[in-house]
Amino acid sequence: MSEIATTEVNPKIGYKDVIKQKEYMKLIFANIINRFGDSIDSIAFSWLVFSLTGSAAWSALIFGINRVPTIFLQPFAGALVENLNKKFIMVVTDIIRGICVSLIAVLLILKLLNPWILLLMTVIISSAEAFRGPAGTAVLPRILDKSCYDFGISLNSTLTNIVELAGLGLAGAIIGIFGTQTAIFIDAATFWGSALVILFIHTGEEKKTYKKINLKDYFDTLKGGISYIRRNRIIINFILLAMAANAILVPLNSLEAPLVRDILKQGGYLLSVLGFSLSLGLGIGSALYPYIAKRLGIRTIILTSGMMLSFYYIILILSSYISTYKILVGIICAASSLITGCLLAFMLAALNVQFMKNVETDYLARAGAIMSSGCVCTMPLVSFIISILTAFLPVSVIFYAMGGIGIVLFLLIYIKKMKFE
Repeated sequence: MSEIATTEVNPKIGYKDVIKQKEYMKLIFANIINRFGDSIDSIAFSWLVFSLTGSAAWSALIFGINRVPTIFLQPFAGALVENLNKKFIMVVTDIIRGICVSLIAVLLILKLLNPWILLLMTVIISSAEAFRGPAGTAVLPRILDKSCYDFGISLNSTLTNIVELAGLGLAGAIIGIFGTQTAIFIDAATFWGSALVILFIHTGEEKKTYKKINLKDYFDTLKGGISYIRRNRIIINFILLAMAANAILVPLNSLEAPLVRDILKQGGYLLSVLGFSLSLGLGIGSALYPYIAKRLGIRTIILTSGMMLSFYYIILILSSYISTYKILVGIICAASSLITGCLLAFMLAALNVQFMKNVETDYLARAGAIMSSGCVCTMPLVSFIISILTAFLPVSVIFYAMGGIGIVLFLLIYIKKMKFE
């Protein structure tokens, strides 16, 4: 492997240089379209699952199942994608996801949707995403100069988070006026829009001749990716860190509706407040990251972000003691979500940038797929455990426990001086 790239941000590079990268800006536009639909759907889907089942255990179960294809399919998908046209894969998988989400909305209108159908659609969608992720990672070096990675990745995160804010702000009105099915149809339309934009991105792959892959070549490619990661301690540390962070995020992602309704005793508006504030924080943090990275080390960024994420859970549950003061609960949840989102953006940006800088282009799809699989493998496991625990423990106890575990984990990561750069 070539010498590890320096983590310093080039002082002569800025956002204006990224805007000149026309093909990358097309990809950002596709991501913006996608994120707008997802932001509306995130609230609608969370409420839909809980409305259909009335069960916190079902919410956690569906969230966990959604991650299974990533774990088992993505490492194999990454090796396959390495030798295929990445743009074509991105377009096809967006179309598949658009069809599935449209079907969910239609079945909801016809009152034929049930938790098992929703579970099946979730598996198909996440299976398509198992191919979409590695393709998107591998196409990046073809359309963005390496010198622009810090600001390029930050710009993508910032703009998509701004659009997500708009989606979250409109979500309540769309669902309230037009119904949940309309919100889901909007999400479906954004997948089609994303596919259309990606069709017009020039990646240079059109000139490349792709050879047919036999079984031996395929497994050699897969084995090469695994061997590459095993030799790179920094990537292994990335995976371990992401596993810890993703495990801690599970209760928030899978039990948000029960948290708001049963613990905080608030209506659906608080889901929008939480989502809006987190996204605003993510947007601010993404925009500031290139400048923060000049002044703070990666390990300091990771410790600060991880500790805030862990304390965030405890703050949310403590807010339940003043649940009768709705405005105050909203302010506390909004402020803590904003700060958490900002610091979480620093951690995510640091990991993404360092990954892109430390992995050779020829290994990006494979390494990215294996890393993604490793990163999320804790999520279904934790989700299944939580779905069982909800039968015996209050949701508040689960949040307290995960917050405490997170504090211990990130302190250990810092004390052990794990290498991230």
